Amino acid sequence: MLMRQSIPNMVHRSARIASLAPRPSRRLGCPRSLVEPRPSIDPLANKPRAVTAAPGNVYTVYTPEEVEALLNEHKDRLVIIMCKASHCKPCKTFMVKYQRMAQLLPDSLLLDITGDASADTKKLMVQWSVKSTPTFRMYRGGECVATVTGAKEAKVLPVLTGCLRDGERGKCLQPEDLEDPTTDDDL
Repeated sequence: MLMRQSIPNMVHRSARIASLAPRPSRRLGCPRSLVEPRPSIDPLANKPRAVTAAPGNVYTVYTPEEVEALLNEHKDRLVIIMCKASHCKPCKTFMVKYQRMAQLLPDSLLLDITGDASADTKKLMVQWSVKSTPTFRMYRGGECVATVTGAKEAKVLPVLTGCLRDGERGKCLQPEDLEDPTTDDDL
């Protein structure tokens, strides 16, 4: 008699436990390909790319081959490469000062590359031993002459000005020179 009562109780219990189990949820249908990509919140993301890699502007490079070609083409000048990551907030913040730096260093070529943009750029960052971003690499004659990491202009500028030759513009560059001249912080 004891066996007969326990079997229905066990069935009832297992049904109750099964009802408490999480059920698979239904996902609402969402098209896999979106017609328009979401706009970026980064104010510099929508800026058009410079037409050519020329002094006075920051040129974005996308492949290691492009980097190599520009280093070979501009062996006579200082080439500064800012290695950044797409998620790096200090990189995005410093980018405004980096563009100002490009204007103040007309004898140098300033490039930027996003290290996590593709498998090729990831390999390049590993090859260059980039452990944190932003990392600035200075090249002269196709060879890396200096590397500095960080988004503090007080740390970057002494290394950068040390790489400039006598007579090249920007040798006396100071951190306050990178501030935007159109803003009035003193008011």
